[in-house]
Amino acid sequence: MESLELKNLEPFGVGGRRECYVHPENASRCVKVLRTDDRRTVRLSAKRRWVPLRWRRKYDNNADEARELHRVHLRIGDVMAAHLPLCHGFEETDLGPGLVLDLVRDHDGRISRSIRELASTGVDPGRLEPAYKEFSGFLLSHRILTRNLHDHNLVAKDLGNDRWRLVLIDGVGDPAWFPLARWIPSLGRRKVAKRLARAWPRIVSFAKSGGVTDELREESSWDQGFLRHRGE
Repeated sequence: MESLELKNLEPFGVGGRRECYVHPENASRCVKVLRTDDRRTVRLSAKRRWVPLRWRRKYDNNADEARELHRVHLRIGDVMAAHLPLCHGFEETDLGPGLVLDLVRDHDGRISRSIRELASTGVDPGRLEPAYKEFSGFLLSHRILTRNLHDHNLVAKDLGNDRWRLVLIDGVGDPAWFPLARWIPSLGRRKVAKRLARAWPRIVSFAKSGGVTDELREESSWDQGFLRHRGE
């Protein structure tokens, strides 16, 4: 099987450690590949902190995300697709192994934007609050553990007529070294609730501050969460 050719395509999203491309053979999916350029963010695995740095492996976002999404799918099935991308495994690409996931698109077919991008273009977060409440209910009812919920990892799918649905495109899973919250349901629900309670006030405050300016995007990592294109 030939590898997917991504090198000559423009990624629609670039994060600190990964680039995201529209799947060249299936526009309803995306391909995440690890960055190898000098400006990428390098993070070491948090586990086994007692091991010398030179012996610790570099954190592999793709492997971790695939594992966590698979774990959720085993527990709740395709219902996860309402607010989390379904994982379709790995495919070989000319940029290395690519993680294939569902791509979130608006009702008009364009790639959905993050809360960070929407807030920075003047969208009132109040318009997204019903969607956030629905998203919160989903995480709580299914006890979906996450890392901190950041505005650049929450995508708002425009359903039309000012209706929205939030999808978490990165950050699924409990980062704790000893994941008691995953094993004990009551602890898990409590941890999920805390994450949700902290995130919304941060989103509102961020939006009221005006979001991210063009200058800040050019000079820092705040550019993460802004689309390079919308897959038209």
